[in-house]
Amino acid sequence: MGVTGHLLNQVYNSDLRLVRETQPDFPDGWLQVGGDKNTVWEWVDVASGRRAIAIHHPSGPPAGVVQAMEVAIAAGELQRWEARVNMAAAGGATGYLRVYMSTPAGYLVGRLEFILNPGPEPETLSRIFTTPAGTGSLRLEAGIAGPGEAVIHSVEAFRLYPLRALRLDEKGRLFVRHVQTVEEILKPVRLAGPIPVNVKATVAADIRNLTPDRDGVRIYGSSPVPLATTGDGTAMVQVAGSSFYEFTEYVTATASAAATAARDVSRLRLFSFAILNSGSVPALVQMEVSPDGSHWAAGTPEQQVEGGGLVALASYFFLRYARIVYRAAAATPLTIWLQGQG
Repeated sequence: MGVTGHLLNQVYNSDLRLVRETQPDFPDGWLQVGGDKNTVWEWVDVASGRRAIAIHHPSGPPAGVVQAMEVAIAAGELQRWEARVNMAAAGGATGYLRVYMSTPAGYLVGRLEFILNPGPEPETLSRIFTTPAGTGSLRLEAGIAGPGEAVIHSVEAFRLYPLRALRLDEKGRLFVRHVQTVEEILKPVRLAGPIPVNVKATVAADIRNLTPDRDGVRIYGSSPVPLATTGDGTAMVQVAGSSFYEFTEYVTATASAAATAARDVSRLRLFSFAILNSGSVPALVQMEVSPDGSHWAAGTPEQQVEGGGLVALASYFFLRYARIVYRAAAATPLTIWLQGQG
């Protein structure tokens, strides 16, 4: 992060210089995204000891770099932000900038895309945007939109309004403290004088001691039949059995996002997806849910599956259909299980 004037850059490793031992050939906190098997990302040295990412992209869908989930930028709803990308492109290639805005739990609430037109020499291109309601964090992605060569030198983000850091609640909304302490609510109220209270009531009741032989209590559920008990009053409970369901798909993740078959999970009390990456290229996966099998929404945040790794996804939302959307920078085989209890 860095400071420009009175604005604080919120992007971790924005100048692409930091490295982690487990990822020695790419800047820490950044991931390759898009492209195809012919796309090449290079982490190169430039003048004055600075580093940059060169993208050689002869064909295929847009290719770029995106912030990892663990370094997402803390943000709030209805804030003004400025995103800046310092980049160069050869041969009139077109660049792009994408902004992914998520809730504090990681569910996507908004996505913006801006087209950039960098020249052959490094230049800073900026765009201003507003975060939607429910925003708790945001991530930036920058790259080349079509065939060509591009070099990304830095990616920055600045909160323009409000300038000072504000405390947010668990939903990413502005936190307002109405009382200083709980004790203020519990303080007794002092009255100026006594308040007269008159109570008039007539109570007619037959009060006697209850005995098990003479008295009892019946408990009813949703049917007109009371709950059954044994002779000594112990409740009789019948445990219903459960059924196990499993579906397996074998797919290959590529740069173009694809989805598994839609599964009707309405009769499952509990279900989860498991995704195994049998290749060496990391893949990005996300569960989506739908009320009708045609309109889909994010059921979980997008998650990375390392080569040889296994992840499990379970949605907090209930809708009738569920599926997995997957993609990767290069082809990698995935095994996707859906397991549930009926």
